[in-house]
Amino acid sequence: MIIDRIEEQKRYYALHVEMEQAFSFISEAIDLETGRYDLDNGLFATISEGTTRPKDSIHFEAHKKYIDLQYCITGSERIAWANIHELNPVDSENAGDNYYYEGPSTSFSIRPGTFYIMFPSDAHKTSCHNEFPKYYKKVVIKLPVEE
Repeated sequence: MIIDRIEEQKRYYALHVEMEQAFSFISEAIDLETGRYDLDNGLFATISEGTTRPKDSIHFEAHKKYIDLQYCITGSERIAWANIHELNPVDSENAGDNYYYEGPSTSFSIRPGTFYIMFPSDAHKTSCHNEFPKYYKKVVIKLPVEE
């Protein structure tokens, strides 16, 4: 997992052949409506907004086929993170590329201008809060895992 400010994005271009394209979309996403956007070379993005949910009310999720690049446009959210090898799988049907887990975590506050990158070993709970609901608008870009 990586958390950083958008001004530092160039440091991470080498992580994936399409990382620069993904960051480029973020600059456009600020003015776009909510919904799904298909990008080049298998990337896609979702812009969403809403109210955060209690961190303890959901399971962790992780993805095997995609790396998540998430960026907070406005508002704020709390995220929880743990390595999947330190968690217990939850017995439930997986929806697409979502795999669910439970267990202890570390959490972080995400504010506008902050992005985070989640790799396949990074289980995460996003769009959460600890004490009270907050508004957020964010973009999630899915980058296919390179073989």
